[in-house]
Amino acid sequence: MATVPLPDVATAPESATETGVFRSSATFPLPRLQPVADFVALPTTKRYVSVQAKFALAIGAAALWLLAAVGGAWLAVPAMGATVPLPVAAVLFLLLVALPGMLTTFSLVGLLLDRPPTPSVARPALPVTVAITARNQPRSVVETLEALRAQDYDGALTVLLVDNGSTDATLDEASRAAARLGIALRIVVERKSGEAQARNAAAACTDTPLLVVVRAGAQLHPSAVRLLVARLLRSPADTAAVSARALVRNGRGGDLPEVVAYDYSVNVHADQRMQGLFQGPLVADGVCALFRTDAVRAVGGWTRDDHDSVMITWRFLERGWRVFHESLAVAFTVERVTLGSWAARRVRAANAIVEGARAKGLRSLHFPSNRFVAMTDATGPLVDGCFTGAALLSLALAVMGTPALLTAYVALVLPVSVAAVTVSRRVSRHALDDVGLRPAGGPRAWLGAALSLHPVQAPLGAGHALAQVFGRVD
Repeated sequence: MATVPLPDVATAPESATETGVFRSSATFPLPRLQPVADFVALPTTKRYVSVQAKFALAIGAAALWLLAAVGGAWLAVPAMGATVPLPVAAVLFLLLVALPGMLTTFSLVGLLLDRPPTPSVARPALPVTVAITARNQPRSVVETLEALRAQDYDGALTVLLVDNGSTDATLDEASRAAARLGIALRIVVERKSGEAQARNAAAACTDTPLLVVVRAGAQLHPSAVRLLVARLLRSPADTAAVSARALVRNGRGGDLPEVVAYDYSVNVHADQRMQGLFQGPLVADGVCALFRTDAVRAVGGWTRDDHDSVMITWRFLERGWRVFHESLAVAFTVERVTLGSWAARRVRAANAIVEGARAKGLRSLHFPSNRFVAMTDATGPLVDGCFTGAALLSLALAVMGTPALLTAYVALVLPVSVAAVTVSRRVSRHALDDVGLRPAGGPRAWLGAALSLHPVQAPLGAGHALAQVFGRVD
């Protein structure tokens, strides 16, 4: 079996900067990456609260917030009575205040409660196959191979390149890089186009119990594979997959694109932690994830266009299997990120969940928590659209001398939104600290936090959903 030899300090790839500051722009090199210390994986004495109890607490907190909002409605709705009919005022309050505030409170409390147990095995050694899927990406494949060469995994790593019909020098460049790095690279050619087909080919060729699927161009942190396997071994026996954390570096230069890219990564990280906690179908990530090989084969692999592994996760969950997220298993990737990228991702995810529900039904999901999370994610663009319409009307009412609705939003929802963004950034920062990285601070951090607030992102989500309906985006 072709394996990756253990790395040594002399041959591990180095970066041009050693400060440990992570910049979310491809114009800056990655800092020097050090393996995560073993003590991070030592057992903790803290009492673990079950997922069912955390779900009940999050639902209870959202219900308590809703009760407080009802009190606000008794003041705001009658105050609008002179301008709009009371039934219309009540609906506007529901769309602008009650629904967004309740859902944001649920997410905030869930994120606060997410304290996964630390791995009990610091140095796992199960055989793992790492499959890189690529098509006409010679430089990206080389970058991924260089990162794999520095992995601190103690077990046997089989490196597999699944070429999805490249017509350029991808295979030649990959072979030369593997020879230079001392990696015995196994190459499989899959002529049927599509990332799902390439992943299925990888699963068919894998003869190890675990499979890590990596998108070409992703640069894994030196401890990424080790931490993914450690999380799987610490999880219940019915766990089928563990997703890594993708840290995006913007392919567009400039200060604002860098700010936007970092907060995009923060939002994705917070969402994946929530999905992993409550077993939602959006916990996996298309950039890098660990799968049990037998579980992938049992559900028939990936379906066409399942780029983010939503449908394969759905099929895991409907069998009662689990999928978790490992925040410390970092995969760096370069994408073109804009202010609307997070909204676009949420709309794309909602569409995937709707397709899954149409084919399988929400009741096919095994846990009450993942049915609830899937339902809220599927209706997210609709809630955003209703909120945006109500927000425009509330602004019009404020101009007309009736600011009660807008005041209710500022008093009841905006503080929860600010708290959710603050907690998301704090959780992200703590995870980065554990892997030896720290984000750039300063005024740009405050700008990024402001751009992540609900009143900014909800209209962007509504606009992207509307553009998709009219065929303006894919």
